[in-house]
Amino acid sequence: MNRLDDVLALMKIAIRDGDWPVDTRLPSERTLAADYQVSRATIREALTALRQQGCIASVVGSGHYVRSDTPETLPDLVEWQQQTFSHEELREYRQAIESQTAFLAAQRASENDLKAIERAHRHLKHAHRQGDLKAEGLADARFHLAIAQASGNQILALTLNSLFTLLRANVTRNIGTMSRRPETRLRLMKQHTALFEAIYYRKPDRARQLAQEHMAFVDTVLADASP
Repeated sequence: MNRLDDVLALMKIAIRDGDWPVDTRLPSERTLAADYQVSRATIREALTALRQQGCIASVVGSGHYVRSDTPETLPDLVEWQQQTFSHEELREYRQAIESQTAFLAAQRASENDLKAIERAHRHLKHAHRQGDLKAEGLADARFHLAIAQASGNQILALTLNSLFTLLRANVTRNIGTMSRRPETRLRLMKQHTALFEAIYYRKPDRARQLAQEHMAFVDTVLADASP
């Protein structure tokens, strides 16, 4: 695991073991960075991941607090994140669930969910235009995560949340391979836009089909690029 994975796992263990009880305010970013001997940027990424996974809540001007509804599955997710998974395993996992999360999101997404997906799509388009592959990989992963969170299925959302770091690495790797052909990256962006629109305009069957086509396209491009 990289340093972010290490810190995230240790922070979850601290929550699980009661070192930071429910409703406790977490130490400052500066203190956490010193405690874990990492940069404040790494701490901020870890806090963002914890917030996305429902482990903490952030209050502007006050700090980060352990939530009273921290998922009961937290210990299992900590152990899960400490495993090593291959990109091939994640690809198979994504093929199995992403068409269903898209279908459910188109059916069940709340107005706030749709705003989150729209915001993630906007950030993805911006990163794509800038040609920043690392930022695009992060935005791409967050886009798919926002869809999972809008599915209304906590298990789907939690499992993808727990694999967020691996998902980001996988997507960034894929985009790096696809960047060798600009027309391929452009087609990928168009697929994301079509998927966003299908979910936004409540077309579940269309959303599922587009998600399936998206994953099939990625597989084909990566297979063609393999030596």
